[in-house]
Amino acid sequence: MVLEFRKDATKDSIAIIANERSKRPTVFGDKFVCPFCKGSESTTPPTEYAAPEDKNWKVRAFHNVFALVGRDGPYVEISSANNQSYAYGRHEVIVESDLHEELYHESSDTQLKFLFDVYKNRFEEFMKDEKIKYVHLFKNHGRNAGASIEHEHSQIVSFPFVPELLRREVDAAKSARENGKCLFCELLSKESENVLLENELFTAICPSFSRFANEIWIVPKAHIKSISDLNEEQEMHMMKLLKECLRRVHFVVKDYNVVYHNSPKGEELHFHIEIYPRSGYWAGVELGTGVIVNPKSEKDALTTLKAVK
Repeated sequence: MVLEFRKDATKDSIAIIANERSKRPTVFGDKFVCPFCKGSESTTPPTEYAAPEDKNWKVRAFHNVFALVGRDGPYVEISSANNQSYAYGRHEVIVESDLHEELYHESSDTQLKFLFDVYKNRFEEFMKDEKIKYVHLFKNHGRNAGASIEHEHSQIVSFPFVPELLRREVDAAKSARENGKCLFCELLSKESENVLLENELFTAICPSFSRFANEIWIVPKAHIKSISDLNEEQEMHMMKLLKECLRRVHFVVKDYNVVYHNSPKGEELHFHIEIYPRSGYWAGVELGTGVIVNPKSEKDALTTLKAVK
């Protein structure tokens, strides 16, 4: 088994080589036995955490059998002198419902509370590892978004470094602070005409610089560094707004990704959520240059998503 971080010095980027990932099962349709359903717990690793309890769980977290990272070797910092290391970290699956056919946007308020409880617990547990610099919580929904099992689930993975996209975001936020501004408060002001939905504590926008058609960002109005900083009121405002955004996205495009941008350890980033509807594929321009072609403007996205009833 190969499980390594490897640096491409020509682009100053890091790839994860994890050849066991190719063995992931594909579970779509009624003819398959779903390993994420209640009653199938013996087919997965033991429960790491569940809500409201292990036996009668509604949300359940366990080790990802086909993990991107592991804890069987040391991490050696990637540098110009060393371009590879064992891929140290932790990777878990979070099954978001005990009901196979229940979609995220169909969750009750009680289920949303259970979901957040597990998200927060696993995030905080992963952050306890002194070797870890960043914890990434994300959701792949549908085949075009990278999901191999249709039962609703998220994943959480930790890294001993800050991934390059997050590093650029953290550095931009730091530069803004040095000029007496908050990058994301400025963003909400600049994108005020592109608000899709909002409540007392959070705003959902279709950014003018979106990479994906119908992309949505959910940004807290208060300065919050991570999901650990959310109080009970903020938790439910966020989860309910996310639920409504995903309901609209799912009506338009069945497949999507959700990523949670939390602050890296010891650094500061205005926490936010990014939703990427997956209605198309990146091709030669995107993959070869990093320049993203979005076939829909933010105004097109707002028109489409606001029309969903």
